[in-house]
Amino acid sequence: MGLTFVEITNSPIGPISFASGEHGLQGVAFSNLEEYKATLNQPDETPTLAGWETANKLLVEMNAYLSGLQREFTVDIDWSYIQGFQLQVLRITYEIPFGQVMSYGAIANQLGKPGAARAVGTALARNPIPIVIPCHRVIGSDHGLHGFGGGLDVKAYLLKLEGHTVINHRVIQP
Repeated sequence: MGLTFVEITNSPIGPISFASGEHGLQGVAFSNLEEYKATLNQPDETPTLAGWETANKLLVEMNAYLSGLQREFTVDIDWSYIQGFQLQVLRITYEIPFGQVMSYGAIANQLGKPGAARAVGTALARNPIPIVIPCHRVIGSDHGLHGFGGGLDVKAYLLKLEGHTVINHRVIQP
């Protein structure tokens, strides 16, 4: 069965594309749908009903989130193709509540791997489902924004949307 693809063309952070399948959301990309599909090695097959249901739910939730009306995503995530250390990192990241941040080092410590902050950063850089798995909530121990697939301005926008003060790509603590 194929993936269902949808796109928000006019969001405050630019185009956002999604892919969902039989078991939930599989991808979010900061690009238009044509560009996103070109990055995947996925044949065009008939989408599933479950994929359409996930896509429709995510469209509503993403628009509400970007409008400041929703704090959490409730769509199912297909975790089956994420493995190993990256899965561990993304599971912890998924649990970071709206309006809070965590450092790369704190995630490494929570995994029992102190000193693995860079490896955490690498795992997050490959997050296939940004925003929904909120890697934008992970910052440096210096409170700096240190990378994001959508760019640092988008990361800053999302953090501001969640109530943080961000100046010069640094989260200012109250």
